[in-house]
Amino acid sequence: MRTDNQLTFTTYEASLKIKANDPIKVIFERIDWSFIHPLVKDKYSPLPQGADGYDPIALYKAQLLIYLGEVESDRKLVGALRYNGRLCLLCGFNFLKTPSNGTFTNFRDRLGDEIFYEILHNLIAQAIVLKVIQGGDTAIDSTHIWAFCDEHGHKNCTCQGKCSCPRKYSDSDAKWGAKNKDYYFFGYKVHLMVDTASQLPLEVIVTSGEKADSPLAKPVLKGARKKHPLLKLNTLAMDSGYDNYANYRFLIEEEHITPLIALNPRSGVNMRSLLSANIAQDGSFHCAEGFQMVYCGRDKKRSRLKFRCPAAMGRCECGLRDKCSKSAYGRIVYLKPDDDYRLIGLIPRGTALWKKKFAKRTSVERAYSEEKGQHKLAEPRVRGLSKVKIHVYLSLCAHIVKRIGAAIIEGLSRPPGVPFPINA
Repeated sequence: MRTDNQLTFTTYEASLKIKANDPIKVIFERIDWSFIHPLVKDKYSPLPQGADGYDPIALYKAQLLIYLGEVESDRKLVGALRYNGRLCLLCGFNFLKTPSNGTFTNFRDRLGDEIFYEILHNLIAQAIVLKVIQGGDTAIDSTHIWAFCDEHGHKNCTCQGKCSCPRKYSDSDAKWGAKNKDYYFFGYKVHLMVDTASQLPLEVIVTSGEKADSPLAKPVLKGARKKHPLLKLNTLAMDSGYDNYANYRFLIEEEHITPLIALNPRSGVNMRSLLSANIAQDGSFHCAEGFQMVYCGRDKKRSRLKFRCPAAMGRCECGLRDKCSKSAYGRIVYLKPDDDYRLIGLIPRGTALWKKKFAKRTSVERAYSEEKGQHKLAEPRVRGLSKVKIHVYLSLCAHIVKRIGAAIIEGLSRPPGVPFPINA
């Protein structure tokens, strides 16, 4: 395995023309890539055999150029490295010898999806160290990817017209899935957990298209915990597709994370009476007259939530105010999350705090939008689950390194602070 590259005079001249704040230069030179060599050493022969190979770091950087928008495909990447001095130098190649299209295919096959997965988490760890990812509020959601093949397949029968006979697909790992009752796709699903503040990934699982979302919440969170045990996780927001008691119990009892999950209307909530409070369709709590009760905090010692009469707090006018409670403080209702994790929760539904934190769930949708729009997530040009995984990991890595590079450039351009004068 080759780990260095000697610069030629021509390469040195090209290096002088590259600006110091070139985004690709910042990403490739300021991020620590040395962890790749220990990861891939078992994939290469310890003794040199045949012609000199290429540095795995240089090959990986070259692959990222596609997902950073510098080139469109492996074939165009080969030409860019051969004739574009800037890209050739930044990746770490020599003008006299640049890789072919087959070299990149062999490189991905040699490393496999597990190595690319480890590279992804090493870059996530660097983003955490640099405070680009700070943890706290997180979100999970899935998105679909159409397979790079004919979704109708090829008929194995001789039937004329439409039939239900088995078909042969060029991507045997891809499966039909449903995004909703009106939209079906043939391909794969990406299940992603993101840090809501930075919209950067913390963990990802790629499956075939028919897999449901809800069962994947647990392994996705466990993967993030395993890879980044020191990262603080406070809340986890998810849409109604993850609304089941197993997820609530897992998050609260095992992981000690507050779940923020939209209620699935198919599970049925309609005005259920619970300890003198009514739960509306959206999960908020109302008094007998239909006014939303005011959340007044959590008593940690008794593990209960306190709600007060809105009329007593001047939030509304109620004709039954005096009959409901003679106290000037108004009627008080206490609810215990342990009675029903789903309907009560550690942060009560309908409160301003719940709405504020749940609104951050859209960060995972914005992450998907950026990765599909700028980093080719929705454009796999490979077939098979393993190769699609590599495609997804490279797309997420491009998202991460771009954000790290932006933070580094911002730090370089920021003027040094002027010390505040102190009188003696």
